[in-house]
Amino acid sequence: MTNKIRLPLKIAAFIAVFLLLCQLLAILIRDESSAYTRIWMHELFTEKNVDILYCGASHVSHGITPKVADEMWHKNNFSTGSAGQSIVGTYAVLRQATKLHKIERVFLELDFAVATYAPTKEKTGFKPDYSLAHYIKDPEVKLEYYLSLSSPKYYINSLLPIGKDKHMSLNPKDLIYRYKSFLTGDYFRYIYVDKDADYDTKGCLLDKRPVKNGTFSNYYDEGPIKIDRISDEWKNYIDKIIKLCKENNIELTMYSMPCSDFYLAEKGNYDEYYQIVKEFCNSRGFEYYDFNLAKEKYLKLEDEDFHDDNHLSGLGVYKYTKVMCDYFLGNIPKDDMFHASYAEKIKSQEDRIYGLVIKPTDDKKAVTITPMVNHISSDNIKYDVIAFYKGEDYQLASKTTDTFIKLPAGKSGDLKVFAYLNGVKTNEATVHFTAF
Repeated sequence: MTNKIRLPLKIAAFIAVFLLLCQLLAILIRDESSAYTRIWMHELFTEKNVDILYCGASHVSHGITPKVADEMWHKNNFSTGSAGQSIVGTYAVLRQATKLHKIERVFLELDFAVATYAPTKEKTGFKPDYSLAHYIKDPEVKLEYYLSLSSPKYYINSLLPIGKDKHMSLNPKDLIYRYKSFLTGDYFRYIYVDKDADYDTKGCLLDKRPVKNGTFSNYYDEGPIKIDRISDEWKNYIDKIIKLCKENNIELTMYSMPCSDFYLAEKGNYDEYYQIVKEFCNSRGFEYYDFNLAKEKYLKLEDEDFHDDNHLSGLGVYKYTKVMCDYFLGNIPKDDMFHASYAEKIKSQEDRIYGLVIKPTDDKKAVTITPMVNHISSDNIKYDVIAFYKGEDYQLASKTTDTFIKLPAGKSGDLKVFAYLNGVKTNEATVHFTAF
């Protein structure tokens, strides 16, 4: 054998051994202790057939329970949402699903957070994508997804079994849990374990930590929806999904899950997003169904129906699933379900404080209180503010309209704020503070 032949063979052998070792190492140190994506992807492959598929990110996994939808549609429903799932990932999941099942209908969730994700050319982190891509089995779909989710400079990292954002862990606790699950067989039984959430099968998570009514709060304000960040890439992938559905004779419905009014009040420009997406869908020949605009006589969500400001709790998932199915099954009048705008919706509500944003000032010597409200005047709101530290409580303000509250200098503890609307206590919030 000549040297010209030996060298390529040695290189090929080295690459093969290197990839084998990388794969073995990935198996040993991959952190899947809370990867519900692994479980629902396994179910997607083992279901006899899926009739109705729900696609999107975490709003889908915390939004639709197939247990309720199956009973109402008398068909097999399945949710394919995962945390941080991009539109590129949603397209890949749908491609994989169409190769496995004869799907009749797809519900595509159009969350504004996903619509404003950084496009591929700007992305530097890929944890949600890698989590999803890992469990896709079709080689063509898998390869195209890996090559589509990043710019070329990340291709090697994407294609290797180990690498940055590949959900690897060297934490002994994580590794012991993983190896133990192999030995007990739990890993192969696809059991989801999380003290804060139950797995309701077929892609649905039921969070067990509902927000207590009247306690929505935040210590920062994300600001308005970044409308200018809605990319052509996002629109192009929706066009790809439309094309894929047409090729497979799948009815496509585009909708948005409801977020809390507290969250949307923080944004302040939801109608701008709604109009852009509505016009985009209409230009493709589709209606856009936004459940943030649902009339409260059909869908009234309390704080406890959420587990954070934009994801439903287990209570909310069951409530929302029934209403959504009722609507699309024709049990709710089509022309009476939605307000014409979000502004119209909040105008129709009774006076309401959605929650409180309590932000420390830059010098950490005070906090500002900003009530998230519908149409009421802030002049109708008064506050009690109490500081707790070292086992003592100190009244900083009583029935005040002042929203600038000085903190006890050099102290650290909890700050409790009570809000009164027209003299009636309606909201409370607790935040930690450290004052300079």
